[in-house]
Formats: sequence, structure tokens, C-alpha cells
Amino acid sequence: MFALKGNINGLKDLFLRGLGSPRDVSYSRGFSLLRWALYGRQHETVGFLLDQGAGVDEESYQNVFDFWLRRRWSDAEFPTIRRVADYPDRDWIAEQHFSPIHHIVFLLSNKTIKEELKHNPDAVHITDAQGRTALHWATARAQLDDMRVLIAHGSNVDTMDADGRTPMLHAVDSGNDEAVRVLLTAGADPNPTLPAGFFRSSPLTAACFGRRAGMVKLLLQAGAKIDTVNPEGRTALHAAATTQSAECASVLLKAGASPEDVSKNGQTPLSTAIMNNSHAVLEVFSEWYHTSGSVVRTPQLLLVIAEHADIETMAIVESSVPIKHSLVADMDNFTTGRALLVQRGDYSEELGLAFERMLSCVMRSDESELGHLDYFFENSENRASAFTPGG
Repeated sequence: MFALKGNINGLKDLFLRGLGSPRDVSYSRGFSLLRWALYGRQHETVGFLLDQGAGVDEESYQNVFDFWLRRRWSDAEFPTIRRVADYPDRDWIAEQHFSPIHHIVFLLSNKTIKEELKHNPDAVHITDAQGRTALHWATARAQLDDMRVLIAHGSNVDTMDADGRTPMLHAVDSGNDEAVRVLLTAGADPNPTLPAGFFRSSPLTAACFGRRAGMVKLLLQAGAKIDTVNPEGRTALHAAATTQSAECASVLLKAGASPEDVSKNGQTPLSTAIMNNSHAVLEVFSEWYHTSGSVVRTPQLLLVIAEHADIETMAIVESSVPIKHSLVADMDNFTTGRALLVQRGDYSEELGLAFERMLSCVMRSDESELGHLDYFFENSENRASAFTPGG
């Protein structure tokens, strides 16, 4: 996640502690850190990884110009990104085998799409080296008029390219709600089925990663499956919690999503919100538990809080009756939680006191546990030492 989010300091810390290297790849998709940084549009992180000796894998090389043609890089960002594809013996453009209709979409021809299709109607089906039709590219670039013309002339709205992307995923990645609407109106499938060996998020999950609440609504209205998981086992609600999109989270909860779905790494959307200190999303979840009457069942939540929560997250937990109640049964983890807290790189006395206040409030919320609370905090010396290293 550090590479995807552009957290250079986090990467430096991992490398310094020997917990990672610039050449690491993810277990779920086999993506390099460089590839994740490119996907997250983190050009400074790309430069940092290259400076640290990250190797350039083939997929990262392919994605540099691919993202550029999809307008995902600004002119200011591109010089840094260009370093990934700086191979004098290769010509990415030539390698793609773009047809005349592709050149028209890229605005590299004086002809119009209608003129090309008048003389060559089958051009809508021509693919480049990546298996992409003109519709794939027009959609990726959110060229709405071109999309409509290509669809009207028979372009398949569900054709999958060599990377496992249909035009729908390209529309989501473009960040343009209307591009999604054009495809859905033409009958595009909001739930494309990936062949074996492909690793992609669903359009709905991708829209949540992009914090596109309007797009999420469109996809849900068209029948997007709310519980589909990506290669990491995360749902769209996990994505909303990760990207701190309270609006997407609200839309998903109203459509039937649950903060209790467990991903492959054992995290729920609730624990994910805490780990990412997604304050607004956490408040949305708290309100959902309160109004729905659902019970918080996320395991080991106290340890997650101790290891990741900032002061504001702890305050939200403190004010949430449903979450507080779930922590009462988790108090056996207090000793371990305290150890995790004081070992954090961002540990401070203020953070320790916030943790103490939260625990005190949790224990007061259950009268049956008051005796334990009084015993533990029977004097000010214990209170002070409980949240200081070595205390």
C-alpha cells in the first residue's frame, strides 16, 4: 500500500528495518513496487524506487506509455515516469501495432472515425498488440463522442483486452461518470468474468478505489455485484475504507454491503478503516452499526487499534457504543495491545493517554467490568506507567 499511496517515508522505514526491498512483488498479483506506484500515479515514488535500485519489469515498462496515452500522467509528471521506459533499443509505439483508427482516437490523424468506418466498417474490431479496440482507447481517454460513434457502428462493449480489462474498467479508470453511463446504456456488463490467470478488481471495487461515488451508484443501479472480491480478497467496501471515501461507503452500505466481510489477510472493512485512520468512513460504519442493530464481530480489534489508530480514530471508537461494546470482550488483549502501542514509531505521551481514555470509556460501558477497571487504574502511578515505554 505504501507504493500505491506514495508513502515514501513508509517505504524508507521498511527498507531500513529490512522488512522490504525495492525489488519486492505482491503475493496476490505479482506486481512490483514500481508497478504499484505507477498504478497509483505516484511519480515521485517511482523516481524514489528507481533511485533505490528497483528493477524495471516488463509490465511496468508497458504501462508507462499506456498510462500516458490514457492521459493519466501530466506533462510535469512524465519526465520522471519516462525513466522507466528509457530503453534506446525499444520503441513502445511501434510495438503496439496501432491501426489507422487507433491513430484517429489518439488525435494523430486528420481523418474522423466516421470517415474511417465508411471505408473500413470492420475497423471497430481491429485490436492493437494489447488486444484493445478503438473503443477501449476512446473510453480510456473519455472521448464520449468517439465512444458513441464506435458503439453505433457495432463495436463490442464487452471485449476484453490482453490485460483482462473490458471497456467498462477503462471507463472507471478514466474517472468519467458519463463514460460509464454510455457503456451501461449500450448494454455493457458491470460484472465482467475474468478468465483464469487474470487478476483485476471489479468495476465497482475500482470505482471505490477512485472515490467515485456517482460511478458507484451507476454500477449498482445496473446490477453490479456488491460482494465481489479482488485478488486480495477485498470488497468494494474495503476499497472505500482504504481510500477514505465516506460517500462511497454510505452508498455501499445502503445497497447491502457489510463492514464485517473478511478479506484474505483477515481484515474487515471496519478494521481497514481503523488501520487507515479513515475517520469519516469509521463514523459512517459506527452509525450503520447503531441504526441497523448489527453486532461488531471483527476479531482482534483492540490490537488493530493499538497498532494503527491515531488520536482521532481512538476518539471515534470511544464515542461509538457498538464498537466500544465489542472491545469489552477483547480486553484480554490489553497487555499485547499496550506493547504494540509503545513500539510504534509515532508513539507519544498524547497517543498513550488517548488510548488510556478510550480503554477507560470502554470499561465504563460495561458495569460488569468496573471492578477490573478500578483494579487496573487504582492509582495515578499505574495510570501514568501503563502507557510509557518500559512502564
